Amino acid sequence: MRSRPHHVIFDLDGTLADSSQGILWSFRATLDRIGVEAREDQLRELIGPPLGESFRILGVDEEDIDDVVALYRKYYAERGVYEARLYDGVASTLKELSDQGVGLAVATAKRVDFARQMLASMGIADFFDEIAGASVDLCITSKFDVMAQVLNTWKIVGDRDVWMVGDRHYDMVAALAHKISAVGALWGFGSDLELREAGANWLVSRPTDLLDADGGGGSPVCLLDETCEVCGRVLDSSHD
Repeated sequence: MRSRPHHVIFDLDGTLADSSQGILWSFRATLDRIGVEAREDQLRELIGPPLGESFRILGVDEEDIDDVVALYRKYYAERGVYEARLYDGVASTLKELSDQGVGLAVATAKRVDFARQMLASMGIADFFDEIAGASVDLCITSKFDVMAQVLNTWKIVGDRDVWMVGDRHYDMVAALAHKISAVGALWGFGSDLELREAGANWLVSRPTDLLDADGGGGSPVCLLDETCEVCGRVLDSSHD
């Protein structure tokens, strides 16, 4: 059984909102413009990582990365940012956590102005103490650095009662690096295996499961309940 957190940080794409339609459209428009081909399943795998890393995976030359990212963001600003929808249960979960006095924030690899615009358009921006994302000048892009902005605002260092809720391994790795709890969201773009291998402390199958932290042993939030006090990874037969 786990106690309720006093702070929760949320990823955006694949955790709070299904933004796949706008992201995929922007990827396709960008790749068409620069003459690079990619399959649909390849592009879906790139929802979540920083854009520079995504375009490197797609084979864009390093010297062209910044220009290609700028082109993507142009297309995204024109259309992609408006094509997102909240996952079922997100709004009610945020309200309940807020009503309980839990501090809430967003840490996303999406550019911070796009993140604020999207959250405002979906009517949930006011729930968050802090909305952090990649900087417009590209000086801040990694999930670790974006998360650090939130933790610095809260003046928190290495506290397991702070949860990072995300759907990709980048979220889990950054959370563990900051010594906070890594909570894997199974409704997003990542898989159960990806989140487990990245060291998730818990897995949750729906947003409302985040409210069940004080529940009994059968609660979905306790699927990965036992973790190593040293490394934070799940204790299983493979753990040394």
